[in-house]
Amino acid sequence: MYAPPRFLTGKFFIWLCLFLIENLSVPYVRPYPRPIPQFVAHGDSKCLPEVSAEVIEAATAKRATCRKYSPFAAGRARIATVTAHFGKPQEHYQKAFKTHLQHALVHGTEVRVMCDPIVDDLWNKPAFILNLLMREMLKPEKERLEWIQWVDRDTIILDQCRPISSFLPPEKARFGSWWRRDDDDDKQTPAPTNTTHLLVTRDWNGLNNGIFLLRVNSWAIELFTAILAFRHYKPEIDLPFTEQSAMEEVLKTEQFTDQARYVPQHWFNGYEENGAQKFQDREDVEGLKERNVRRGDYLVHFAGRGKRGDLLMEWSSMLEGAGDVWEEGRVQRDVSGEVEAFWKDLGYGV
Repeated sequence: MYAPPRFLTGKFFIWLCLFLIENLSVPYVRPYPRPIPQFVAHGDSKCLPEVSAEVIEAATAKRATCRKYSPFAAGRARIATVTAHFGKPQEHYQKAFKTHLQHALVHGTEVRVMCDPIVDDLWNKPAFILNLLMREMLKPEKERLEWIQWVDRDTIILDQCRPISSFLPPEKARFGSWWRRDDDDDKQTPAPTNTTHLLVTRDWNGLNNGIFLLRVNSWAIELFTAILAFRHYKPEIDLPFTEQSAMEEVLKTEQFTDQARYVPQHWFNGYEENGAQKFQDREDVEGLKERNVRRGDYLVHFAGRGKRGDLLMEWSSMLEGAGDVWEEGRVQRDVSGEVEAFWKDLGYGV
């Protein structure tokens, strides 16, 4: 029987190995720090901070604390936090971003970050959201995201225990959680079907879209198509806050106004007052406005603030050394009752 020469067999083996390496998508598994599958960076720049073993361990410990001491049951919705970080990485923004990464690890949600611009200026926000929506809607329904939470990069999570889903309308498909299940799911009152597609807040300038919650569906695609195109089709309308003003104008139109809910600002878009240490030490809320964050609030947003880098560093450092407000019994505001009443008034079963 004919046997091929040894050198030919060796060359074939080498060729086969190279072919398999080039054509099989087998990820290389590195020791910590390693990529987290639920965190996805879009673009060539390295804007996603490395997630170390210590961060993962801290998130695991926090999840156990939340489960034991907090009142929350994380919903089953497939949710992603979406944001953008352009340019050279800056420590203060990286520290702020890590609070969102930890929150995602605690609750099993995803993070999508845009690292490189695709259009001009602040219009990258609606452009990236529209791109993400289209990609998700191409997936089978059971695999795509259900909601996204947009956050500007000048935001910090204050309460790692509160899930994003705690703000969403109480639709039956989302009852229960992966850490605490409601055994009375079948007894819940049916809620209106998909009548709320956007949760957003206002401040003294009008709409503030630094943080908002958006349902992933065709309505959202139409909304962000209109926002992105607005400056071209309505050039006569002044847009003092660029894409934010365009979003405000579009949401006034008959096509979109009925599916958007303006919720109280302090739910998830609170502003700081008097600094991080005062937030940590204060014994009462005297002198604070409703929009000012206090212990128990979900997030702080440094919209329009000067010396933003210093503020982000100050608040991040304070939180790194702070205990859990639920475990220590130091909560000054829990909006859960407000959220429940809000949805009940709109006819959702709670």
